[in-house]
Amino acid sequence: MLRQFRKTPAATRAAPPASLSRRFAIAAAILTAFAVLLISIVSFWLIDRQREQANALLQEREVAFHATTVGTNLEALTTRLADVANSPILANALVDSAGKETYLRPYLHGLRQINGIPLQLMFTDFEGAAIADNGAASFSADDVAWLRQRIDSGDERAALRTGPQGQELIGVNLLRYSRTRTPEGALVYKVRLADLKPVQWAAFRHLGAAGHAHEIDAAVPLPASLRHLGLVLHEDERRLAAPMVVPGPQYLAILAITALLALVVFLLASRLAHGLTGDLRRLEAFSGSLGDGDGIDGGDAQRAPLAGSREVVSLAGAINRMLDRLYEQHARLEAERRRFLQLSNNIPQLVWMADADGTITWFNQRWYEFTGAAPGTLAPQDWRAFHDPAILPQVAQRWKEALATGNTAQMTFPLRGADGEYRSIFASVAPLRDTGGRIVQWFGTGTDVSELERAESALRYSEDRLRQGLVAAHMAVWERDPGTGEVSFSANLHSVFGKDWQNVSEVWELYHPDDRQMVLDCHAQVMRDGGSYHLMPRILRADDGSVAWIDLRGHLGPGINGRTVVHAVAIDITERKRAEEALRLADRRKDEFLAMLAHELRNPLAPIASAADMLRIAYANEARIKQISEIVARQVAHMRHLVDDLLDVSRVTRGLVTVARKPLDLGRVLNEAVEQSRPLVDARRHVLSVAPASGPLTVDGDHTRLVQVVANLVTNAAKYTPEGGRIEVTLGAEDGEAVLAVHDNGSGIGPDLLPVVFDLFTQGTRTLDRAQGGLGLGLALVRKLVELHGGSVSAASPGPGQGSTFTVKLPLLAA
Repeated sequence: MLRQFRKTPAATRAAPPASLSRRFAIAAAILTAFAVLLISIVSFWLIDRQREQANALLQEREVAFHATTVGTNLEALTTRLADVANSPILANALVDSAGKETYLRPYLHGLRQINGIPLQLMFTDFEGAAIADNGAASFSADDVAWLRQRIDSGDERAALRTGPQGQELIGVNLLRYSRTRTPEGALVYKVRLADLKPVQWAAFRHLGAAGHAHEIDAAVPLPASLRHLGLVLHEDERRLAAPMVVPGPQYLAILAITALLALVVFLLASRLAHGLTGDLRRLEAFSGSLGDGDGIDGGDAQRAPLAGSREVVSLAGAINRMLDRLYEQHARLEAERRRFLQLSNNIPQLVWMADADGTITWFNQRWYEFTGAAPGTLAPQDWRAFHDPAILPQVAQRWKEALATGNTAQMTFPLRGADGEYRSIFASVAPLRDTGGRIVQWFGTGTDVSELERAESALRYSEDRLRQGLVAAHMAVWERDPGTGEVSFSANLHSVFGKDWQNVSEVWELYHPDDRQMVLDCHAQVMRDGGSYHLMPRILRADDGSVAWIDLRGHLGPGINGRTVVHAVAIDITERKRAEEALRLADRRKDEFLAMLAHELRNPLAPIASAADMLRIAYANEARIKQISEIVARQVAHMRHLVDDLLDVSRVTRGLVTVARKPLDLGRVLNEAVEQSRPLVDARRHVLSVAPASGPLTVDGDHTRLVQVVANLVTNAAKYTPEGGRIEVTLGAEDGEAVLAVHDNGSGIGPDLLPVVFDLFTQGTRTLDRAQGGLGLGLALVRKLVELHGGSVSAASPGPGQGSTFTVKLPLLAA
């Protein structure tokens, strides 16, 4: 039974209780005085803050001054080196290397410091080979490689590099003169950033790089030639002087007085609060005693005393009203408990409950029916007897992990049934928490999934066979619904992409940034117009970040549910791409070797030719010596022609040749080329017929290079046509293009040689006397020069011994 309200005397009830708000008004006055003290303390803090800000401003200006000093030094450095680069001394040194010791080296030795900054300086030729330095130069192989790259590209931008002695500024002034289009030489310099620091603790970093605490940054005002470096000077503010010192003794006195006042206010407030809250503490003692007696279960009800201030009496009345509703709630909870038991005993799942520490306290009726155990006969740990002993440690460990983390957990394990056979049970456990977030109980359910597992096992067997085939082919297959964005993929998707993904936004992120837009555009076109697509983009594998190439094919088609989906197949072709890249690298190294070989072969030809001429003049009356000198002169001319071809091919393949285009008549080019080839044609007694165009054919091109193209084709026809053969050259127009064809009835081109006839060092079968000569460079040079003019060249031949035809097409200028 609920206890009755406790009766209070009538006199007590007649007198109005003292107001708690009035008591706290007095307390507020006391706290106001305390607030005044706080305002005083804050004022002193603000003054100190302004002092710190003034110090910070002065330090920032000091760092800005240091940055300006560095910028001034760099301006002087670049200006001085620009003057040196324009000096006639260097220009003379490029053509007169003998004067290096006489005037060049002393001149450069005078440049070991500029504005007190040590300078490393080296003067090189157009290949980056050192001619002279200032005696303090120390350039590594990486520095020389960087210089050669700048010379090849014509780029004079300086760079920041990390050397053995720390970060270095390395720059170059390319020496160009009106007689050449490419640099004749270079003046490369290097300065240690440590030598530019105005103070020992200063340091540099790039503009936009993240700083650290206690650092002050100032952008260095760089000269125009170095502005792209974006240097920022930063110094540790703790190393800089603070002009305004802290008035320590005065602040200490203020702090001591403030602390004493705070202590007095704290003691007064404590005493005041203790006196004001006596009735609240009595109500607290009552609330702490709730539940100590029989309470609701015993039929007795506890009541809060209605005594004290008006607010406390009102609060006690509210507590008593809540106690009155407690029994009603308890009765409803009891009814809910009975409904829960009825529900849990009638669902098909196995259900159990456990305490917060994991001790199982209850099983539902289905659990007893499944295991065959008698209700009420199991001890808390007897549930372990129904688990497979081999799997039980894993189940127990998973259960401990769930108890330790307090998270919902799911697991599948075998459980012995009443017939003694183990069946797979999918179990899920979840905690029940109180309003404070503490776990008070655990609930678990178990579902028999044996039949489902057997079906899944059969499906997995089928999928494994498919997966093995896809893995062997380095292939991944998927379907994507454009409407919903859902993706269905093969199980081995991660072997190609490095991860499995579920939506289209994830796969876009895996594509290489340079290829992503291409894939998006192609995909959008297929979605808009239908059809299929075939791409070979790069991806960034999600597992290790490596770059991989894939052969990507897809098309629109019906899906399982009848909706239109994208069917896609991706094949990993990374190994094939690596092999192609290795071939390209070998080709580039071959071009570099040709350039070096041509330069090295060219140097001795001039003295050999001069020696032959001198020999022929000095012994003009000696027939034998004259004959030998003429042989040497002819071979030198032949060698010079071969070396010139090598140089042309190496420059073209490396992109160093530019064409000076202007409108010109292709008929004049044809006439001049035929005149150049006439000596060889006449020497081999060929019949050369030329059929020019009926009118002028104007193209945009380089006259010298186009003459070289036509002459090479006619010379090639003369070389590979037996004596007394016929060569026909025709020039006409077709579909807005000028068409020049060179036809011969010579040795022809076999089907195995025809696809590679324009490659370097490609030749037909040579005769025993090597009458054709050459290195197989002429046709390769023809193709490169024609492509530089925006045209095309092709070769055709019925077969060996049946002649060949070479056709050049160049775009005509609009009339």
